[in-house]
Formats: sequence, C-alpha cells, structure tokens
Amino acid sequence: MKASVSDIAIKFTIIAAASAVASFLSQFFLNLASERIGVSLRKAYFNALTRQEMGFFDIKKTGALTVALSEDISKIQEVYSNKLALLLQNTAQFIIGIVLAFVSSWQMSLVMISTSPLLVFGVGVLSKIVEVLTKKTNGATEHSASIATEVVSSFRTVKSMGCEEKEQERFAKDLKNINTYGFFKAILQGTTFAAVSFILWGTIALSFWYGGGLVAESTISVGAMMKVFGLMLFGVIGLSQAGTQVPEFSKAQMSQKTLLRVLKREPAIPFKGGKAPEEKLKGSIQIKNVKFVYPSRPNATVLTDFSIDIKPGTSVALVGPSGSGKSTIVGLLERFYDPQEGDIVIDGYNIKDIDPQWLHRNIGIVTQEPVLFATTIRENIAYAVGSENVSQTQIEEAAKSANCHNFIMDLPDGYDTKLGEKGVSLSGGQKQRVAIARAILQDPQVLLLDEATSALDTESEGLVQAALDNLMQGRTSICIAHRLSTVQNCDTIYVLVKGELKESGTHHELIKKEDGIYRKLAERQMMFGKSEIDMPKLEESQPIINSQNESKVESSIEDISIL
Repeated sequence: MKASVSDIAIKFTIIAAASAVASFLSQFFLNLASERIGVSLRKAYFNALTRQEMGFFDIKKTGALTVALSEDISKIQEVYSNKLALLLQNTAQFIIGIVLAFVSSWQMSLVMISTSPLLVFGVGVLSKIVEVLTKKTNGATEHSASIATEVVSSFRTVKSMGCEEKEQERFAKDLKNINTYGFFKAILQGTTFAAVSFILWGTIALSFWYGGGLVAESTISVGAMMKVFGLMLFGVIGLSQAGTQVPEFSKAQMSQKTLLRVLKREPAIPFKGGKAPEEKLKGSIQIKNVKFVYPSRPNATVLTDFSIDIKPGTSVALVGPSGSGKSTIVGLLERFYDPQEGDIVIDGYNIKDIDPQWLHRNIGIVTQEPVLFATTIRENIAYAVGSENVSQTQIEEAAKSANCHNFIMDLPDGYDTKLGEKGVSLSGGQKQRVAIARAILQDPQVLLLDEATSALDTESEGLVQAALDNLMQGRTSICIAHRLSTVQNCDTIYVLVKGELKESGTHHELIKKEDGIYRKLAERQMMFGKSEIDMPKLEESQPIINSQNESKVESSIEDISIL
C-alpha cells in the first residue's frame, strides 16, 4: 500500500515537473513571438509612414498615427501572448470534452449541444457590437491623443496665454466621449454574457431532465449520465472561457485594420525610384503652366497657370501676401506634392521622372521655423549627410560659414551639446544658423529659403543674412521673404497674388512701374514704416509718392522691410 502511494506521488511529481516545463516553454515562446511581432510591426509601420507623401500627413492627425504606433500594436501583442495561449487552451478543452462525451453517450451529448447555436449567435453579436464600439472608442482616443500632442508641442504658447485649464477642459471632453462609449459597451457586454450564462445553465437543466429519462429507461446508467454531464460541462466551460477572449480579439482586429490601411497604402508620390542623373545638378528650373490644389483643401486652387523660368546659378525672390502660393512653390520643387496640371522641369528632366531621394539630396531648404532634433549639435549639422561621412573639420567649417561656430564653442559641451526637442534650448537666431550650417554641409546646388529671416530680431537677422549670403553663392536660390533687405539683390523678383504671377523683374525695374504692386508696397512702407504689408489693402490704396520722388524711393528703400 505504502509503495503504491509512493508510486502515485512520484507520478504526480513527474506530471508537475512536466507541466512546469510545458508552461515555461509555452509562455516563453508565445511572449518571445509577441515581442518580435511588436518590433516587426512597429518597424514596418514606421517605414510605411515615412514612405508616404506630404499630402497624407496633411489629412491624417498626428495623434492618430502615434496611437497606432503604440496602443494598436500593443493590443495585437497582447492577443498573441496571453490571449492566444488561453484561446488555444480553452478551445482544446472544449473539443476534448465534447468528443469524449459523444463517445460515452451520443444521445445525451446531442441534447447538451443543441443550444450551441444560441451560444455562437450570442458570441457573434458580442463580437460585432464590440467591433463597432471599439471603432468609436479608438476614434475618440486618437482625437484626444492629437489634442495632447498639439498641446505638448505648443506648450509655450498655451502657457503664455494662460490656457492650461481651457486645454484641460478640451481634453476632458474627449475623454468623456470615451467613457460614454465604454459605458454602452459595458452594458452590451454584460447583457450578452448574462444571456450566455442563462443558456449554459439552462442547458445543464435540460441535460439533467433528458438524462434522467434515459436512466429511467435503462438506456444509460447513472454513472454514465454523470460522466457525460461532467465531460460536457468541462467542454462548455472551455467554450465559455474562450468566449471571454472574443472582445480582445475584436479590439486586436480593429487595430490590425488600422495598421493595414497604412501598411498597404501606396504613396501617391513614390518614396524612391526614377532617374538619378550622374552629372552634378546645374540648377536650371522651369515651372510650366502649373495648377495646384492641396489634397486637404480640394475646393481652393492655390496656383493657376503659373510659369517661371529660373537660370542656373541665379537668385530669385517670391513675394506676395499670405496665401498667394509662395510656400506651395517650394513644396512643389521639393516634390512634396505633384501639381494637378503643368510640369516642373529641373535640368531638362521632368521632376516626376527623377528619383525623389536624389532630388532631396540636391535641394537644400531653410525655413522660418527650422526643425532641429533632440540630439547633439554635431549630428544636427551633419543630419543630411550623416555624421559618419564627414569630419569634425568639415562640420566646423560649415558652422563658421553659418556664423554659429562661436556660440557653439561657448556651450559647455560644444558640438556635443545635446539639444532639447526641436532645439528648444537654442534661441531662434541660433537655431536658424545651425539649420544654415546643415544646408551648407549638404552642399546643394538648388537652395530654397522660406522666410528664413522673418522671425528674427535685427542683430540675429544680420548674422543669419550674412550666413545666407555665404550659402547662396554659386547656387540657384529661390527666396521667400517679407524683408526688402533679403530680396532686393535677387536677380529676379516675382510678385504673386492669389496664385497668379502679377509682376516680375529686378528690384529697380519693378520700383519704376508707377502703378505696380511692388512699387505700391514700397511707397506704403515708406509712409508707415511697417515691416510687413497687407497686400490686398495695398492694391486698393493710391500711390503715396509720384514718379518725381522715384529716386528718393530707390535711395532710401535699402533699409526698409516690405513684402
């Protein structure tokens, strides 16, 4: 007897050890697979995002994209780790219980599974309900994430205007929507599970009633009835437990659909591919009869039959009121967008036939609000070419040309100083000069300057303008500016109004046009001393000086900011 008990104890010990090993292996491999799936999905999703054209980001909200990168992938990971293991275990339990029950008594087993269509229907209804509500919840979550992203990235503005509580209320309103959807989802889930529970226990009552009849007829024994009942109960419990995983799989399915919309999307403008001319870019640019409408504003035409011809190595200025299409031209030259009509030709190649990667490497851009990354100054300056591809001497030479070497050396860690997000630790003028150093090191043949000095004070503007002069030497330069000091020395000035080219010529040619838009801007500037002019109002105003004072305008206008 004692030996028999010992044998049983040993067998249970072996079973326990085997169970422990099996549990370890299953959890290890499932969690490992889950993490690898998460990493692969994040990499694939991020790569898919960075392949999209600018129009995609104009329409999509940043918060929605970042939520997909974090929360949606986490939901899928959760399903592939714990939830999948439980689902497989519960499904196996259901199949084993049902099969053994049918072997023992097919009549009683058939009665017990007669209610399974109701269970399947209940689980199906629950799955659809959860899918619909999850979609609404995800939409509200994405919107709240967009608000949070917007507020955090613009917190200086929020703080300076004392709007913290206003933003808190706006964010709380979105969270309230999430709570509302969650409330209805809880009610419907509770109702469905209550119905499933009622059906299960009702099935138990039915099986006892029918089984009792079989026992009374001596078709089966009481022991066989209880055996079938136990096996069926074992299987049904597995099924019900599997049913509890359905909402999680529904959420994961919605997340998967969100990811697939981006993963399967082909960008309207190819990420790369096309011609990559071996010869160095000369910088000849022709914009021919271009019409353009932003994807996010399909009813507003930005450019209409717009044409200009820019010779290699020359500098041109684009001036006009806000919304006239100046920055749009910069975006089209970078091929952030494609025009609906017309062509853009660079060095004889249609821009649509050129490899976008090659194009971006050969066109440099400096904007009003330069973007610096949360890394070292060295890596920011070498961003376009890669810090591993240039020497420290080359980086410093670029910084000296951009008038930023001295202030960098005054920093505690010099070129190894880490900048905050978007370069927040530097002043506006310092960020601008670092961005110019980055463009100098990139050494592009075509340079785009989008209001690069408009937000700077006088001292910073002087340093930045000197850096820009160094950068523009020998390059085809297209400058957007509101300051005369920036545009007056350009070889050609183009005046735009509402997407149409109204005037073109040198500063001196345009200033001589008595009724010209450019001249009116200068005249009004001299009278009111403004640095920026409201173009539409100027078109309605009368000339303030006559042609006899023209020489005075030309001699005095050197220090005036217009446009």
